[in-house]
Amino acid sequence: MGRPQRNQQVRRELLDTGMQLLSEQGYHGTGIKEVLDRVQVPKGSFYHYFDSKEAFTAEIITDYIEGLLKLMDTQLARSTSGPRETIRHLYSLMITEFERRGCIRGCLLGNLAAEIGASSQRCQKALQDAYRNWLRRFLPLIEAGQQQGEFRDDLDATLLADLFWNHWEGGILRMKMEGHAHGLRRNLDVLLDELMAPAGK
Repeated sequence: MGRPQRNQQVRRELLDTGMQLLSEQGYHGTGIKEVLDRVQVPKGSFYHYFDSKEAFTAEIITDYIEGLLKLMDTQLARSTSGPRETIRHLYSLMITEFERRGCIRGCLLGNLAAEIGASSQRCQKALQDAYRNWLRRFLPLIEAGQQQGEFRDDLDATLLADLFWNHWEGGILRMKMEGHAHGLRRNLDVLLDELMAPAGK
C-alpha cells in the first residue's frame, strides 16, 4: 500500500516542478534533466509516469487549467456580487499571485500557446481543451452580466469572452515584459468597465 502513495507523490512533484519551470523558462528552455534533478528522481522513473516531454507538458497543461477551474469554482460559490465584480475579484486574485512571484511566470497557457501551440499536436489539443473548459465556466458569467445590464448585449456573449481572454493574455505578456502588473490591473478595469460595458454606462 505504501508504494502507490509514494509513486503518486513523486508524480505530483514532477508535475509541480515541471509547471514552475515551464512557466518561468518555457518549453524549449526546460529540460527533463533539470526537472529530475530538482525532484531527485532518476531518468528511468520519469518514463514510468510519462512517455515523452510532450506528454509531460500536455498533462501539465491539463493540471494547470484544473487548478484555475477550482479557483473559479471556489470564488463563484463564495461571491455575493454581480458578474462583473465577481470577475474583477477573481482576476485580481490572479494578478496578486503574479506579483507574489515577481511577475516572471505569467499564464502557462499563453506562454505555451505562443511557443509550441502550432508545433505540438498533443499540446495544442491540451491547450484547446483548456480554453474550452475555461469558457464553460466563464461564459455563464458573461451571459448573466448581459441579462443584468452589466455587460453590453450588442455583441454575442462568446465574442465578449473571447475578447476578455485575448485582452487578458496580451496584458500578461506585457506584464512580463515590464516586470510589474500595474498595467494589467488597469487593463482589467478598462476591459470590464468600458470595453465590455453597455453603451452610455
